[in-house]
Amino acid sequence: MRRNSVILAICSALATSASGALLTSAGYSENFDSMGSAGTMPPTGWSMKTGNSGTTNGTWVSIITANGANSVGTMVATAGALTATAAPSGTNNNGFNAGAPGNAANRMIATSPTTVSGGGVELLLTNGTGGPLNSIDLAYDIQRFTAATTANQLPGYQVFYSFDATNWTNVAALNPTLAGPGGVVVPNSVGVTNVPFTSFLLSSPWANGADLRLRWIDDNAQETSPDQIIGLDNVQVAVPEPTSLALLAGVAMAMLRRES
Repeated sequence: MRRNSVILAICSALATSASGALLTSAGYSENFDSMGSAGTMPPTGWSMKTGNSGTTNGTWVSIITANGANSVGTMVATAGALTATAAPSGTNNNGFNAGAPGNAANRMIATSPTTVSGGGVELLLTNGTGGPLNSIDLAYDIQRFTAATTANQLPGYQVFYSFDATNWTNVAALNPTLAGPGGVVVPNSVGVTNVPFTSFLLSSPWANGADLRLRWIDDNAQETSPDQIIGLDNVQVAVPEPTSLALLAGVAMAMLRRES
């Protein structure tokens, strides 16, 4: 009987993660190289999003809204496949399977939205760590393929997460900036921005076996068209060490005491 229960649990976990990627206690990583130079579909768990109908490059002028009309929560699936290319150019709401400059074997997903509020790269993750998570550690690289004539007012990718695909929360610690101080610096130049592991608390515990969605959002800027073309690469999600969790919990408690 116990053996049957174990088998059922394993089958359930596999079924749950069939449409997404699995986060284990060892972490999760994706470098997109499995797409190859001709792939038109992102890896398992990944999908492309675009701003909903009626949005424009003026929808998000100074802030990318998480919820409500014309927000991250109302974005829809792209209509077509990725465009495989060694060097992305122009605009493309479906996104690119792009090669790194000077190294075409190093693949990534690139974005250059047009006519809508913006584009998004989504990762669907299932918690397979065996227990609930109150926070996660996230790291990734932003490849800056181009420099626009006028720098974007909202540079780089802004990261959001959701437990239900409807209500989204911005990870403020990862919000990009052109030159700092603070934040993730994404200058208007060609190069790579390495975003180191950043821990952030989730709005509620992420239950074992449940899904979490992460979206990297690229604003369709009002500046020069096409605006800066950027790519997402070397994504890593890690389970915080117990000491990190304790520190985060301590900070949260201190803030609550200060507010009261």
